[in-house]
Amino acid sequence: MRNSILIFILFILGVHTANAQEQTVQDNLAQASFDCGIVQTKQKLDKKQFASTTPLNLRVNNSEYVYATLQLGKRKNKVFMYIQVLDKNVCIKKDKVLDIFFKTGEVANYKNNFSLNCEGFFVKQLSKKEFEKLRQNDIELIKLYTYKQNYELYVSEVQNVEIDNQLDCLSAYKITDEVKIKKDENEPAAGT
Repeated sequence: MRNSILIFILFILGVHTANAQEQTVQDNLAQASFDCGIVQTKQKLDKKQFASTTPLNLRVNNSEYVYATLQLGKRKNKVFMYIQVLDKNVCIKKDKVLDIFFKTGEVANYKNNFSLNCEGFFVKQLSKKEFEKLRQNDIELIKLYTYKQNYELYVSEVQNVEIDNQLDCLSAYKITDEVKIKKDENEPAAGT
């Protein structure tokens, strides 16, 4: 009888422990899906607060030892896509210089919103339609056209998932106004 009670207690504790572990795993997965990696610093861009996601490193496939970074950002309610080719003297004009090839076969052409530069920067403010197209379609290839050379960046399945996650996070993210926060911190407490 005593052994039966002991086995019953161990069984109940085992079931409870298994449920607790399963719940912990589910909690961790829920937290991971909302871990966006969005950073908002005190720096301003054109006198406005901005936030950005963790950059994704993309390998340039048609050039050895060259990489590019793709980063998404938000200023006010506008989402931006930043791409920088990490190579020497990559001059990008302010024109339609980027094509995104989706796995559906569609191709989207993007115009650089950043001025002519030789630091390899491409910047595009995404319209709602462009945002949704990126959100709803997986990217196969990004082609960036420069004065000297064209760069081909292949996007993996994992990177497509990360881009979707970052777009979701940015759409929900609210930019905080650092000036108001500082002003509230410096105000004296009531009754002093």
